[in-house]
Amino acid sequence: MRWIGRQKASRVGVRSGLTLVELVIVILVIGFLMVFVGGILRNLLVPTTEDISAKLSEAFKFGADKAQLTNQTVVFKYDFDTSEYQFFILKREEDGLVEQSILKKTKLPFYSKIIKTRDFSGKVTYQGKLKLLFTPQGTATDLFLYLGSESEIKKTMQIYRYSGKIKVYPGEYILEEKLSDRNKITYGLDERDEQADQNQKNNPPKASR
Repeated sequence: MRWIGRQKASRVGVRSGLTLVELVIVILVIGFLMVFVGGILRNLLVPTTEDISAKLSEAFKFGADKAQLTNQTVVFKYDFDTSEYQFFILKREEDGLVEQSILKKTKLPFYSKIIKTRDFSGKVTYQGKLKLLFTPQGTATDLFLYLGSESEIKKTMQIYRYSGKIKVYPGEYILEEKLSDRNKITYGLDERDEQADQNQKNNPPKASR
């Protein structure tokens, strides 16, 4: 009886271990979970290009506000080689103008750094050092800043002169309109001057005999 019981137990015994198919399924499920959780953690810990553009927008707004509050010129300096930027304020001393740092140096990540800039005349800058001035009246120039990596432009930031307004476009944005086709920007000029110019064009002076 004991021998028969042992024989039945060996036939009905519980199978230990996993088959190859089950092992593959488990590995796939674990791999999927790692990719999913890893993507969430990366988005939480590693800033995206959207985050970097928002951070730069806040930095430029700080520079513009600081210039107006102190009635002094604030300088934004960016090094294309090191991908680092810093803000300075210009102070007049006995020896002349001196740049005093007002924020610590910040390094942009390799995947969301400033790759190049383009002004409204079409001039492109992609090496050396970029200097952007914020005066009490506004920024010194209109500028496009292109963010991304060496292989891809992910965001374009447009900084408007005087108004301090900033726009962010997806990808590489290039202003294709001709200068003559753009809406005229007055920057606060008296509209009567524009009306006088228009009247002069419509009614040119007659040639004297």
